[in-house]
Amino acid sequence: MSNGRPDWTYRSIIVLIAAVAVWLLSMPFCPFIQRTALQRFHLQTDWFAAWAMQAPVPAMYSFHNRYRIESQPWDATFFERPVTGSINHFPVRLYTFAETRPLLLPQTNRRMLTLQSRYRGQTLTTRWTVIELKDGGYELVDEELTE
Repeated sequence: MSNGRPDWTYRSIIVLIAAVAVWLLSMPFCPFIQRTALQRFHLQTDWFAAWAMQAPVPAMYSFHNRYRIESQPWDATFFERPVTGSINHFPVRLYTFAETRPLLLPQTNRRMLTLQSRYRGQTLTTRWTVIELKDGGYELVDEELTE
């Protein structure tokens, strides 16, 4: 406190740190927070504001995130095998901003990306069709959810 006035910036930072700590400490016990965190990692949050409010919460390693990348059924060849694996943090980054994303569309301009995250008995599976755009980017379309 200087000049008898409270330092609101300092207090705001302390409140933010306390809120993040409470959120993280509640995650193992609160199904609402578990579901909200899973939705965040799959870009499934209903409102951008709700997603943005979680931005200060560190990305967790405690989720079991698996991915599967495969051709659409009509593009697949008989011997083609899907690409599978585990990934930390935000699994959707495989296509949103990962440097390896061009390697995942080798012979067709569309693939299916399936992500599954698990945490304490809760599971969220999201599947997209990934389409390569003419300008070199990618678009995630035809979203399906299973919980």
